[in-house]
Amino acid sequence: MRLERFATSYGLAACVVLPLLGTPLRAGAHPHHHHPAMAAHDQAAQAEVPAGPPLPDGQVFLPPPPGPDTAQRAADASIYGATRVLENTPRWKLAQADNRDTPAHMVSAFSCAVGFTLPPERLPELVGLFTRLEHRLTPAVQAEKKLWNRPRPFTEAELPRCIPLRAQLRQDPSYPSLHATLGWVAGLILADILPERTAWIMQRARVFGESRVVCGVQWQSDVAAGWMNGGVLYSAMEQDEGFRQEMDKARAEVTALRTTMAAPPAAECAVEADAAAHPPQ
Repeated sequence: MRLERFATSYGLAACVVLPLLGTPLRAGAHPHHHHPAMAAHDQAAQAEVPAGPPLPDGQVFLPPPPGPDTAQRAADASIYGATRVLENTPRWKLAQADNRDTPAHMVSAFSCAVGFTLPPERLPELVGLFTRLEHRLTPAVQAEKKLWNRPRPFTEAELPRCIPLRAQLRQDPSYPSLHATLGWVAGLILADILPERTAWIMQRARVFGESRVVCGVQWQSDVAAGWMNGGVLYSAMEQDEGFRQEMDKARAEVTALRTTMAAPPAAECAVEADAAAHPPQ
């Protein structure tokens, strides 16, 4: 559905959001401030981090988030306001589904993109690979988040969100997007396994990240940084022999399954196609 259809509602949302452009980042925020909930989350994640070579430092290769009074920050606020009018639409419901970033959902979410149903229960190697990558990447992304400590959109304007607001989400910095990072890596893995479907797979990875913007829980620039993050981190992991061995197992599993699986529901694929054709803007 085109955002132009909602021009009147967008005008109301923009009136709420755009005055925030002159507001500086959260008073007293410090790049290395540790919230208790975040610290507990980080400790749990670090305890489960799979072994592997060091990952590239996102604090070096990622640009900082947009500062106050910049054009990019203005664009972020405008997109946040515009996407609030998608509440209760099929795109909104897709964003709600994409909020479930469990490895099993990450697998099944790409069914339309690969052209056949991906049942997680029949893909233990692929689900296991996604699980280990999530444990490997989460601490790295959390370190990036702590550096910049960017507030979430809903801390500046309480507009509709597609998910309930938990205290942990309110305390978790917004930049870069962990969801977008993991979704992009998942797309790259599946594109490696099914190269003939690369365009559709990476389109779905883009939509998966954009769902965070539609949800109202991250800025567009957070998601764009997540895509860059995913690309760099995946490139580094490809150099690891252990990762390549896991990829070979997942590739064999998916290849053996594809000829036995039916096409995914056409209605679901139509919603995803419409979302891809009308990105947040």
